[in-house]
Amino acid sequence: MLSKLKKQFAELETRHERKKKLTASMDKIFKTLQKGHAQLSKASEETNRRLNLVFEEQHHSKSDRDCLDQDINKPFNVYHNMKAQPQ
Repeated sequence: MLSKLKKQFAELETRHERKKKLTASMDKIFKTLQKGHAQLSKASEETNRRLNLVFEEQHHSKSDRDCLDQDINKPFNVYHNMKAQPQ
């Protein structure tokens, strides 16, 4: 009976040690994941910021081109409109 209890106690100690090691490993993995998530979030924010800058730049460039096209075509449009009106 005593040897059986000693054996069970040894098994419990072994399980407890394995559980402690697994918990430590899981904590390490969790911390690594948290660190990686923080880095990904920061990179994502930076990418979004850069994309917004590019989008704004392209949007302004497009509107600038449209204004320039209107300025260039203005004399032609006036002439075309005058020609199209019945006299």
